[in-house]
Amino acid sequence: MIRVQTISFFILLFLVSSVPQAQDLSPDKRGYIVKVGDKVDDFSFKLLDGSSKKISDYNASVIVLNFFASWCMVCRKEIPHIEKEVWQPMKDRGLLVLGVDYKEKSEISTKFVDEMDITYPVALDEKGKIFNRFARGGVTRNIVLDQNLYIIYLTRLFDLKEFEGMKNIIHKELDINADTTESNEGERKEMNQIFLKDMADTGKKIALQYQGQHKIHLEGRIKAIKRNKLEIGVSLFDEDIVSTKYDKKTKTLRIGYRHYKGVRIAILPMTQFKVPKDIEQVVVYDVEKDK
Repeated sequence: MIRVQTISFFILLFLVSSVPQAQDLSPDKRGYIVKVGDKVDDFSFKLLDGSSKKISDYNASVIVLNFFASWCMVCRKEIPHIEKEVWQPMKDRGLLVLGVDYKEKSEISTKFVDEMDITYPVALDEKGKIFNRFARGGVTRNIVLDQNLYIIYLTRLFDLKEFEGMKNIIHKELDINADTTESNEGERKEMNQIFLKDMADTGKKIALQYQGQHKIHLEGRIKAIKRNKLEIGVSLFDEDIVSTKYDKKTKTLRIGYRHYKGVRIAILPMTQFKVPKDIEQVVVYDVEKDK
């Protein structure tokens, strides 16, 4: 009897250990726990207007789940292009763009939608349950689904090549000539994003942007990875750096920089910073000189 119980116990243990657990899924280098070709289960969500929907309710040929948050600077850059180059040209041709606001209340989301002139429907993901179906880490993601809810494309951050690739796959799926929805050259240049050069082969893609009024040359590098820190370099004069602060919520290193109006005879250095390994962007902003 004891032998039968022992055998039964090990059979049960094997069966339990063989069942894949969602919480044990390891994210890839971009934080995704899904991949192109995966089938997505239909799910419910609450829209900003208070109504409840399922993905299948729209019966769209292509669905773009556009994950964003109001505090995300990269999202603010990407959303106008989602609106003008994806949603507006193709909303009557079988496309659904569904914005998914990550872990924010309806009042914050409403204000952001008005500010950004978003016209596609927006769902609230106050506890992050929708996002956690697909990824871990930060937002600025697009998950593109076909009419059978299979994933056909994934984006991360706001990269020109990847964004164009997303548009091309949507055109192909909807049988649309790309020439009829092409953006002009000026808009294309605005989309271009600077990233730190990955000299340490970390697989990280860290956005670098300047928020200010001056013409400055900006570039950066990921130089090394040590334990839980990255060593990065940004092309700034150390003596003009007024402040640095790492925002854990947005995974952003913010650098306050004082603009020097004189002439320097020097090669622009790479000022080094040690930052958490989960960093996603570096923002340099203007700080006025003390009077």
